[in-house]
Amino acid sequence: MSIQATFDKLKGRINDLAEEQIEDKLEDLADYTVRISPVDTGAYVNSFSIKRANQGGGRSRSSENKPRGQSPEAERQEAFSQLLTDIEALNISDMLEQGNVKFTLRNRSPHARDVEDGSNWQSDGYHVFSRIRRKFG
Repeated sequence: MSIQATFDKLKGRINDLAEEQIEDKLEDLADYTVRISPVDTGAYVNSFSIKRANQGGGRSRSSENKPRGQSPEAERQEAFSQLLTDIEALNISDMLEQGNVKFTLRNRSPHARDVEDGSNWQSDGYHVFSRIRRKFG
């Protein structure tokens, strides 16, 4: 003879806690990303997006014809707000149910490679993604 109990409510609560923790970590990632990103025209920092892994697209802003010397605080706040919107749109609860919780942070700015490693510049890049990987990788 055996006795058993099913804990569907417990599973739901575990998923809720996991969802909260994942969202918190993604918000930390978004905050760190915009804080360490350089701001000149605002194009680079506003080209970040967070999507489900293997999902294409995302923001791409060009610095062409944009004035230099933009307010770093304003541009970073706009970028952070956009990333929070991305996080909300992920439907993490659904990802947990499917057992496929994977994300991609990308920057599709035309000059993203220049910012990262200094390609086409006279100086070293900012190594934004390298720093993000060290902190969150």
